[in-house]
Amino acid sequence: MNIFTNHITSIITLAFASLISCSISTSAAPSSDPIPVHYSEETELVSILAHLAGVNGYIFDSADGVLEDYLSDVEHYFAGYSGHKAVKFVRNKLAMKGFAWDFPMAFALRLRIDGNQIICDPDIDTDFDDYYDRITRKNEKTLIRLLQEFYADTDFHRFFIDHKSLYQECETAMSKVASRLDMSWYDSFFCPSGGTSFHVFLGLLNGPGNYAIHQKTRDGKEIINALMGCCDRNEHGEIYYGEAYTLPVLIHEFNHSYCNPLNDEFWEGISPAATRVFNTDPAFYASIAYGSPVHVMNETFVEASMFRYLMTHPIDLEGTGFAGMEELIERLLEIDEKDRKFLLIRDLTDMLKEREEHMDIYPTMRDFMPRYIEEVNRSVK
Repeated sequence: MNIFTNHITSIITLAFASLISCSISTSAAPSSDPIPVHYSEETELVSILAHLAGVNGYIFDSADGVLEDYLSDVEHYFAGYSGHKAVKFVRNKLAMKGFAWDFPMAFALRLRIDGNQIICDPDIDTDFDDYYDRITRKNEKTLIRLLQEFYADTDFHRFFIDHKSLYQECETAMSKVASRLDMSWYDSFFCPSGGTSFHVFLGLLNGPGNYAIHQKTRDGKEIINALMGCCDRNEHGEIYYGEAYTLPVLIHEFNHSYCNPLNDEFWEGISPAATRVFNTDPAFYASIAYGSPVHVMNETFVEASMFRYLMTHPIDLEGTGFAGMEELIERLLEIDEKDRKFLLIRDLTDMLKEREEHMDIYPTMRDFMPRYIEEVNRSVK
């Protein structure tokens, strides 16, 4: 099986990668400070709970790219717990009220397991990023209590430790890819951000699902997290994250923490045009988890920004079947336009080049947003 083809197909299903035709001149530079890569007990605990509850984003199988042997272990070990109180609470109370896709991971990243006790991380700003728009404080408290019971009743820690070597193999494989990301690009392309830290968290049950979780500490420091699935095994049976399909996704997820707030801040200027784009096929956009004009514009802005990175940072295409970056880029661009219906993607990607060429006029992306608004409105006419 061609690993790249398998994963790009899976990733496309949830819409997490695309590019645009360009000339490539600069080699990808490794990150000066390695990005921490974690396989955490907290995120895996919540992921497995969500899987048992049938939550969207956590019910993928081997056909979607989930490792068959790991999925089998999960389903065998937890077979007797599908009726647990925690599972029923998530399935019957939370799943239809926003507890799906990225949100279970946003919840998990607020937790710490300390001496077999599940606690809220005291360093995290609990009110940041509209978190409580998707869960009430009462339901969150109930979920933590039931999660503690699930953790004890299933002897979850034993399951986690039994698979520790697999998780560590995932961390090592992803670290090799993450080290290729030029983190200085974020300061130059968006704006300098002192004190911001980047982290990668992994989830074998996520399959093609990859999520961006933006947090802030109580002392004001921002944390940008990427929750990554999209792994495979190579011909030797080793955990493998291909650079050609993983780096675009990783860049995409980190971009959300910059692009989404800018779209929110300047939404009044692009809302009518964004709504017209969305209304061309609202049922389709909802079917790929982008159920509002804001979601579609966030994804388009994130993708266009990712293209700008890849235009100057070529990636290793060995074994992918693509002769060069331009061929790969054009293929992924077609996916964005035809399969995902991101109608503005070419225009916005071309437009963002202006910022790169005129940083004296536009020192930060925020300074460039009036031009961005202008292009969105021009493109929709």
